[in-house]
Amino acid sequence: MASKEWKKYIITLVITLVILGTAIGISVWIDNARVNNIRSLQDSISLNILSSETQYNILKDANCSDLFNSDLTTQLSDMGERLSYMDANGHSNDNDVISLRQYYYLLEIKDYMLINSAAKCPLRPTTVLYFYKPNCSECDKQGDVLTYLRQHYPDNIRVYSFDYSLNVPAVRTLADINKVSTVMPAIIVNGKTYEGFQSIDDLIAINPKITSDRVRIVLSPHLDDATLSLGGLIAKSTHSDDSPIIATIFTGTPKIATSTMWDSKSGFKNSSDAVSTRISENNNSADILNSQVVNMGYLDNQYRTTTATTSLENKITNDIIKLIRSHDSSTSSMEVYGPAVFPGNVGHADHTILHDAYMDAISEYKPRGIVTFFIYEDFPYAKEANVPKIDLTKTLRAYEPQYSYAPIYIPLTSDIISTKEDAIRAYGSQEKALSNNGSDIASSSLNWMKNRCNGLFKIPSSCEVVYQVQK
Repeated sequence: MASKEWKKYIITLVITLVILGTAIGISVWIDNARVNNIRSLQDSISLNILSSETQYNILKDANCSDLFNSDLTTQLSDMGERLSYMDANGHSNDNDVISLRQYYYLLEIKDYMLINSAAKCPLRPTTVLYFYKPNCSECDKQGDVLTYLRQHYPDNIRVYSFDYSLNVPAVRTLADINKVSTVMPAIIVNGKTYEGFQSIDDLIAINPKITSDRVRIVLSPHLDDATLSLGGLIAKSTHSDDSPIIATIFTGTPKIATSTMWDSKSGFKNSSDAVSTRISENNNSADILNSQVVNMGYLDNQYRTTTATTSLENKITNDIIKLIRSHDSSTSSMEVYGPAVFPGNVGHADHTILHDAYMDAISEYKPRGIVTFFIYEDFPYAKEANVPKIDLTKTLRAYEPQYSYAPIYIPLTSDIISTKEDAIRAYGSQEKALSNNGSDIASSSLNWMKNRCNGLFKIPSSCEVVYQVQK
C-alpha cells in the first residue's frame, strides 16, 4: 500500500516537473521570440527612417504629412513597449536587451533629427526629449504624464525617451548639447531644457500647441461631393477624435418651386422637395461620419437664373474666410480642403466657382494660428479627367501659377472604406439619379479609391489624394 502511495507521489512529481519545465521552456521561447520580434521591428523602423529621410531630401518640404507618418511613431512606440516588457520580466540587464535598447535610442535620435530638419513644415509636432534613470519615482511619474499626452494628442507631440545611466555616446552628446545635468527627470521641449518633474499643466504652459485643437474643414460644392471625394479622410478624422466640418456651398432653395431634369431623375416633384430631402440625406451621412454640417445656402446652378459668376464668387470667398476665421485661433491648427479643377471641359460649373472662390480666400486670408490649405481630387471628375495618367499638379499650376502643389496620399483601411461606403449610400436620391445613367456611384467611388494609388510609394492601394497648396 505504501509502495503505491510512493508511486503516486513520484508520478505527481514527474508531472509537476514536466509542467514546470514546459512553462519555463515556453517562457524562454516567448522571451526569445520577443527579442527576435524587436530585432525585426528595429530593422523595419530603420528602413522607414531611411525611406522618409530619402523622400525628404528629394521633396524637401513638399510632402510634410508623409514625413510625419504616424506608422513610424507607432512602430517606435511598439518597440519601446516590447523593451519595457523585457525589463518588467527581469531581462533589463541581458546583453541582447541592452544592445537592442542602445540601437533603439539611435533610431529615436535619427527620427528626432529628421523631424527637426522639417522646419518649414507647417504642422510639425512638438518634440520632447525625455531623460530618466532607474529607481527614480519622479521619473516614473514623468513617464506617465508623457505617455498620457502622447496617447491623447498623437498628432501634436513626439516623445523620445532615454535612460541616462546607459553609456550610449550619442545619447550623452544629445544631453550635453542641451545642457542636461544629473538631475532627473529632465526634458527638452522644442530645444529648451527643463529639470525635475513637469506636470501636464506645466507642459501645456510650456507649449500650448501640445494640446491644441485640430480643425478640418472640407468645402463641398453640393450635398454629396465631400463624401464622394474625401469621405475616407473625414472618417479617419473621426477615428482620431476630431470632428471635421463639411461646409456645403450650394444648398439654397428657390423662392419659387421649380422642376428640373436632375431632380426628376432623383424622384423629386420640385426643387423644394429636392433640397429638403437632400439636406436630410446629408445630415444622415454626416452622422455616419460623425462630422459637423454647415450649409451656406447658395442656389445650385440648375436653379440660378443668371450666368454671371464674379459677384457670386466674391460672396462665396467672403463666406469661406468668415468660416475659417470663426475656427482659427493662436492655439489651433487647421486644415482646409477645396475641390480641384481639371483640363478640358471636365467638371461642373458650381465646382469651378467654388474652386475659384476658395483660391481667392487662400490668397486673402491672414491666419491667426497654423492654417494649411489643400486641393482634393474631386470625384467623379478626377476619374473622368483620367487622373493619375494626367499630372493634375500641372493643371493646378497652369490655373494658379503663384502656388505650388504637393501631392499627399491618404491610405485607407478596410473599416474606413466601409464607413465611407455607408456615408455615400445615405444619399439615396443621388444613387437613384445616377443609376438612371447606368452608374452605381458608391461602387464607382470605392473602385476609384482602390485603384487610385496602385504602385505608388508602397502604400495601400485604397487611398484618397490631396494636394498641399504652398505659396
